[in-house]
Amino acid sequence: MDEARSWLESTKKRGMALGLKGTKSVLDRLKLTLPRHIIHVAGSNGKGTVSALMATALTLDGVKNVLFTSPHVARIEERVRRNGIPLSSQEFNEALNRIHLAALGDEHQPTIDLTFFEVTYLVSMFSSVGSDVLILETGLGGRLDATRSGPATASLVTAVSREHIEILGSDLPSIAQEKAAISRPHCPLIIRDPENQEVRKAMLSEAMNAGNEALGEIPAPAQVHFVSIPKETSVQQEAVLLAHALFDSIGFSTESLEQARQVLRWPARMQMLTQQETSTHPFLLDAAHNPSGLRRILPELERNISLHAPKTENGPLWTLFFGTSPQHSLAEFLSPLHELCHRIPPKRIVLTQPHGGRYPGVEVELLAEQPWLISPMKFSSASQAVESLREYSEQEVGLIVSLGSLYLQGNLLNIFDWATDENLSLCAKH
Repeated sequence: MDEARSWLESTKKRGMALGLKGTKSVLDRLKLTLPRHIIHVAGSNGKGTVSALMATALTLDGVKNVLFTSPHVARIEERVRRNGIPLSSQEFNEALNRIHLAALGDEHQPTIDLTFFEVTYLVSMFSSVGSDVLILETGLGGRLDATRSGPATASLVTAVSREHIEILGSDLPSIAQEKAAISRPHCPLIIRDPENQEVRKAMLSEAMNAGNEALGEIPAPAQVHFVSIPKETSVQQEAVLLAHALFDSIGFSTESLEQARQVLRWPARMQMLTQQETSTHPFLLDAAHNPSGLRRILPELERNISLHAPKTENGPLWTLFFGTSPQHSLAEFLSPLHELCHRIPPKRIVLTQPHGGRYPGVEVELLAEQPWLISPMKFSSASQAVESLREYSEQEVGLIVSLGSLYLQGNLLNIFDWATDENLSLCAKH
């Protein structure tokens, strides 16, 4: 199994590659009996939350399910959860070994080079055998994302924003059309209403000719349903509305969705850790990875700061803890955060560099050049920052709000010894 893990590690060198041919070929070689229902989810923001919510609801209903999400927060096995629980290392290794052998080929079949993401997606496909439902979260875009290489019985597109313009297109309608390309002929396609006529038109145009002939699909219209989201709806409440529409479209019970919202523990997404759980100060973790995502969570973030931060005559006492992966425009990404700091001034600002991601985190000195409200504290790693903050009293720090890279939140969960199967499961045992 060490050989298969080494092979997986080596695939990181291939970086990112859009296209379906290699993944589809390995999938065909595996000859898997896949679940009856496969739900495919794309979008710029909220796709992970709604995917986790659906998996939790199915688990509560006793429906066997597998969930594929990316990236992972603390360890790779959490990319594939069975009934809400990350695969064991042994299960992951067994799947990885089979995929490695299939990719190597033989005297009749050539070796197929796969990327890291493609391999982990195939692990989820292999691990879904014997389950009733498989939920797949896209990695990037939709049309050429590896997750599009297999079948699906229903698709969902969450909120769409202008992201990855060098790959998906420079305008919002083009980006939205790429994501709507996960639609399958004659199958339900649930779309979070983009509230933009041009974007809506582009997505409808794509859905009316759903299907990829290179995958053996015969193009035909998908069954499109737009879901309107009221203003001031929280991220989790929006996920419930979208999941409700999708479950309705395929005849699943919707009764457990609200309970799922209440019990869902989605690591590093508005996750509150107490002082006892961190053995230092209380932390609130969230991983908004683009400007629209950051702006979208601000109302809920402010509510949580008001709820959990100590009260003072100057307002809530909190510390901003921040590090990010590379951004197309760092200034644009940070703009909502600067607005937050002006509305609710933090006691301290801590800047650090995430570690463990596909790309190196933005260097602290570069972050420090941005127009922060107060002079920031700078640390080369999250562990150094946490150790330094231990020296401060609660009155000097308050609630520590960690934002930015998902990998930064994973760094913190590992520092706090919080990366166990129990803590990374979507709902507690009890």
